Amino acid sequence: MSILVLPSRVAVTKISWTRQLSFYAPFAAVLAAMTFNTALCLVNTKVGGGIGNAHIIVCEITIIFITLLLAYPAVDHTRFLVISSALFYLVCLAAIRGAASGDAVQIKPVRDFLIPIAFFLLGTRVVNVRYADYLVRIAAALFLIVGIFEYAMPDTFTNFLNIAKFYIERGSMALGQSQQSSNLFISGIRPEELGGRNIFPFLGDHRVSSIFLEPVSAGNFGIIVFIWALIRSMQTRRIFWGMFGAATIAIILSDSRFGAFFCLLGVLIALTPIRLASVLTFVLPGAAMLGLFLLPDFLSVIHRGGNSFAGRIILSGRVLGQLDVQNWLGLEMPTLDTFDSGYAYVLCGIGIIGALAFWIVFWSIGAKTWQFQAFRNLVGAYYAVLLCVSNSPFTIKTASLLWFLTGVLWHRSEKPPRLHARTAPQAGQSGDRNYWAGSPYRRKAQDSAGARRPAPSSRTSAAHG
Repeated sequence: MSILVLPSRVAVTKISWTRQLSFYAPFAAVLAAMTFNTALCLVNTKVGGGIGNAHIIVCEITIIFITLLLAYPAVDHTRFLVISSALFYLVCLAAIRGAASGDAVQIKPVRDFLIPIAFFLLGTRVVNVRYADYLVRIAAALFLIVGIFEYAMPDTFTNFLNIAKFYIERGSMALGQSQQSSNLFISGIRPEELGGRNIFPFLGDHRVSSIFLEPVSAGNFGIIVFIWALIRSMQTRRIFWGMFGAATIAIILSDSRFGAFFCLLGVLIALTPIRLASVLTFVLPGAAMLGLFLLPDFLSVIHRGGNSFAGRIILSGRVLGQLDVQNWLGLEMPTLDTFDSGYAYVLCGIGIIGALAFWIVFWSIGAKTWQFQAFRNLVGAYYAVLLCVSNSPFTIKTASLLWFLTGVLWHRSEKPPRLHARTAPQAGQSGDRNYWAGSPYRRKAQDSAGARRPAPSSRTSAAHG
């Protein structure tokens, strides 16, 4: 294989197209998970409609399947048994709920908890954390370009992406709800009677959705970019101004009250000693659920309710309080909607036993570096707090990126290899650059290749001769 040696002592090797494909495929999978709804909305708007939930399900299953194929080298026998057991448990619960209600089996809870597994394992395949930085920058740039276009020219934007029509045909919105949102999502406009914009009211009532089509996910995306920039800044001791700026713009444009609050909380958690923060975050869901049982009666006396954060706490607590034993075990669907009560959604979807099992498994993952521990604390707090008022953290649009980044930090070495120090392959080594980390269970062929000794030099031969 030919090697071109540059004056700066940087050796550039030819890379096969299959290795290039294996390098770009995981990033394409994450970006596809984030944007496929936008593509379907565009088709639904410009081609003539007809996009329903079946198309969404097919796309999600396809993306998750491809993600699992790409992550397959990271799955050993133990992980395979754990994943299979979890899927079997979730499918059994879904079948029991379907038999009890007489309706079709709902696989959404299965999908919700398969997304973290698939994208976490995919992230463990990345050899250098800086590649994840590139992905975050690309996603942030895409969000800003589309988001600014939406904010500056909303009518032109909805000519290409009629979000209200897209969700109405899916059955997620009623026809009358789209009038207040002007072809945006139902929460795409926050009028004065609902409290108006909270962050910089002079920006108007429009809440930007960008590539996520609804502002809640846009705000959650801002949180993910923020906590990634926070950990990377602490790790490299260099402030990631661009990521912080993109996260701030995303939270402001989407008018995410929760996003602004959690960014402040995230800084506090990151500055807390890691072990103490881990303990506090581990017990946070229990404390949150206890608060949801106790606070509604108190808040309803001093607060009038409505669409504020306190009003949503009251609603979430009341939904959670109306669950019976079968709901807590995940054996029966509730009579009330749970999209504003994330904990009720989790309990009805996977049961209290499944929720405890997933939470314990998440915290039992061996931490190789302090960066992963700190990021895991932030991810755990993100779910524990957000589930108080929403089930939005389970959407593939944002969960794919979050869990991919978590997997990247779990696998990476303490001192990543330098990107600019590309050297020529040594004797007995392949000329193709190894972009991917072999999983923790590397193939014997790789071990044997690494154990080869270089051919003796003439100087060594003379010494032995």
